[in-house]
Amino acid sequence: MCGIAGLFHFKNEGILALDSSLKMMNRLLQHRGPDGQGIWLNPKKNMGLAHQRLSIIDLSEHASQPMVGQNGFVITFNGEIYNHIELRQSLSSRWDFYTASDTEVILAAYAVYGMDCVKHLKGMFSFAIWDGEQLFCARDHFGIKPFYFSEINDVFYFASEPKALLPFLPLITTNSKGFTEYMTFQYSLGSQTLFEGVEQLEPAHAMVLNSNGKRIWRYWDANFEVDNSISEEMCNLKLSELLDESIRMHLRADVPIAAYVSGGIDSSLIG
Repeated sequence: MCGIAGLFHFKNEGILALDSSLKMMNRLLQHRGPDGQGIWLNPKKNMGLAHQRLSIIDLSEHASQPMVGQNGFVITFNGEIYNHIELRQSLSSRWDFYTASDTEVILAAYAVYGMDCVKHLKGMFSFAIWDGEQLFCARDHFGIKPFYFSEINDVFYFASEPKALLPFLPLITTNSKGFTEYMTFQYSLGSQTLFEGVEQLEPAHAMVLNSNGKRIWRYWDANFEVDNSISEEMCNLKLSELLDESIRMHLRADVPIAAYVSGGIDSSLIG
């Protein structure tokens, strides 16, 4: 559970107190990443990225964030890419990897596939990549990892939690629609949150920001097509294979791992 944050000026103007703003956002997200912290500012001081690190894969300092790639692209990333080993192998002929981290794999995928890189990622993630021209942001397929943002006076702010955005709002007020949804479903639907002026990037959505503005789109949707030609026996076999493969990928880590099982349907299925 890392913490990410950042600022971007749509008109490419320098942001007042950019450095101190990012440091404050990191302090507010410190509980999400006890293993390290960092900030990165571009030379124009019109954008910056921040990160609070919880080390899971590649515990070395080389994997610290924000991470600058060999091509100058910069990323701040929260999550885990379960197929990072397979992606690394397929990208190694086009990228000279210097870490064992899944963070660098995302940078390489963006360098090779562009904004379609999210279609190649299996895992839970929210991240932002600055490529020198635009800021590309994405959230995982089911919204496991959070991504909140605000726009104030031509400046775009984002963070893993609303609390890192609230100090920049001119007035903190409740979003009545988001509050109603939360009290009804225990979750705010769509891009709504509990706060006016704070939105969330929806699951399976990506966003790009540059001097022309902001664009958000859905990059994935669930496919519920039914194949009636497959027997029940084959369905059970395929389900077992998918579970084995998924669990194998989820257990990848450079730190000790453990599992908490409740004895319910999910736990019994993988037990």
